Amino acid sequence: MEPSRKIPGSRAAGTESGNPSRVISNLQVLRALAASSVVVAHAVHETASLPDAAGRLPIDAAINWNLGFGVDIFFVLSGFIMTHTAAAEFGKSGAPLNFFLRRCARVVPLYWLLTSVLLLGAAIAPSLLNVPIGNVSHILASYFFIPSGRGIDEIRPVLALGWTLNYEMLFYVFFGLALMLPIRIGIFWLSVLMAGLALIGNLVSAQQVQLAFWTSPIILEFLFGVYVALIFRSGLRIGIWPALGLMVIGLLGFVRFSTGWDDGTLPQFLRSGLPAALFVLAAAIGPALPSGKIVLWGVALGDASYSLYLSHPFILRPLRAVWEKLVGDQLPLGLFVFCGTIAAAIFALALCRFVEKPLTAYAQGLARRLGRSKAARPAGAPGADTESA
Repeated sequence: MEPSRKIPGSRAAGTESGNPSRVISNLQVLRALAASSVVVAHAVHETASLPDAAGRLPIDAAINWNLGFGVDIFFVLSGFIMTHTAAAEFGKSGAPLNFFLRRCARVVPLYWLLTSVLLLGAAIAPSLLNVPIGNVSHILASYFFIPSGRGIDEIRPVLALGWTLNYEMLFYVFFGLALMLPIRIGIFWLSVLMAGLALIGNLVSAQQVQLAFWTSPIILEFLFGVYVALIFRSGLRIGIWPALGLMVIGLLGFVRFSTGWDDGTLPQFLRSGLPAALFVLAAAIGPALPSGKIVLWGVALGDASYSLYLSHPFILRPLRAVWEKLVGDQLPLGLFVFCGTIAAAIFALALCRFVEKPLTAYAQGLARRLGRSKAARPAGAPGADTESA
């Protein structure tokens, strides 16, 4: 899950198709769609425990819809945004450190805050948790984005949704290393490294937890985003009908099939990653979305998508408990999904405005000061970097 970030202009800036505000609008709406699909998926999951109390049949959207497709979109978006916004930094002295500090300032504060809130909640009301909190080593691993086992055959942190951030941090490390080189060479070696890891994961059944996690072929979805960014930066733009065509093909990622294209036959990076890449490509090089209230709300929710992604379980789980006690069988379960999604979105907008943005601004200030202090130290001084990278 990649937090929202402003997109500067491309080579085509100054034309309508290269207008940075157009790119921001399109990608933020896509981000809102991705986050909302994850929320709906988890809201549907919450209804699994309601049928007995509500006296209704459970919702089984998983039969026809791949609602977790939003995660694939986020991974591709992350590769796109990192490549496009950091394109001018390739080969520059200090670029890897500055890049990683910026990304930590953007990702860490809200994640650490909500992880701590979850730990506090587990101490107060453990019955609201599906899986018990792990031991101290698991908690520490969760805070520092190190994959760690939880429960039976599950590699997830304390805040379960943070598994995507474990992949994000891995990508940031690799991308930071690529910044040591000129852009073409850096992206070439980034591609070799990530493809090599995915190949190892495909050929070797790793037993070590971190190795098994980090060699999953899903990491190739970040690489898809990198190449979408290169296409965007080349200046290529398409009209509305080709863009719609890409979006229609991309919609295949939301649908489950009982054919050779099914998840059971194809790995996720092909089954969902390629459609996600088409979605991002259409949003990046296609025409601007029409202005209107719906688009404006989509942009606002996209800006709050990181808050929405991380915080929605804090809304859905208590809402399920309240629904079970107060509503029972009076209303259909589909209404719970709708109400839960709306409530999570409203909470996320407030969380982003009053918590996420102030925390991020403070952390970014610290990161800038730390980056400047590192750059100011003379080579060979205690604690100074001895290499430009």
